[in-house]
Order: sequence, then C-alpha cells, then structure tokens
Amino acid sequence: MEKPLVLRGKRTQGLGVGGRYVSMEYYSTWFRRLLGCEPYPGTLNFSGKADWRELAGLCEPLVIPEKRMGDKRLGAVYVWRARLRTVTGKRDVLVIRPLLSSHEPTVLEIVACERLASVLPDDEIEVEIEC
Repeated sequence: MEKPLVLRGKRTQGLGVGGRYVSMEYYSTWFRRLLGCEPYPGTLNFSGKADWRELAGLCEPLVIPEKRMGDKRLGAVYVWRARLRTVTGKRDVLVIRPLLSSHEPTVLEIVACERLASVLPDDEIEVEIEC
C-alpha cells in the first residue's frame, strides 16, 4: 500500500450551501455508499497550499458524474477517501471538490458521518488522502 498523501490547511468559512448539496438525494446516495453512513448535512471547508488540480494529478480522485435533472445541472464532484486528525484519533472522511465550486482552487471540503467542528483540536486541518 502506498504511503498516504498528507494535506494540511486551515479551517475556512464556507458559503453556507454545502448542507443543501450534501442532502440532495443524488449526492447523498454517493456519499452514503462511499462513507458507509448517512452523511452529516454540511461540509467543513479548509484551505491549504495545494490547488485541487495538483491534488488530482498526484492522487486520482473518484468522480461523482455530472447529472441533469430537468433544467437543473448537478455538477461533477471529485472525491478522495481520507482520514482526518481529530481530538479522539483519526476519522474516515471524504475530501471533495465540486467542479462547479466558486471557492478558490486551494479550498477543499470535507464530508463526514458527523458534525466535525466539535472534534477538531483547533483550526488546523490535517487529512491523509488515500491514493
């Protein structure tokens, strides 16, 4: 097994829409399958040094494909399985980058089975990406 790719960054304010997307049946079905649980209806955003395109070049993501639902377009999402450092140990999470995101390229989001804010040691984020 390859050594995991470690990403470090700082927790950052989101746009307040992650929960809406995580809760959409199309995305939640994917996240449920990948996490093995009901995803918490929100994301935790963090900004690091790596651009999401660099990450995709170093570690091939899973891709949730784009889907059209009537006149609505649900954009593709890059997904990496990861382990997040918390105050009680490491937790299995998904690091995601919606391809239609309006965040800066260095901002990634974390989807998990639970609300993460209370289990983080501080605003420093450390995730081990499984490549």
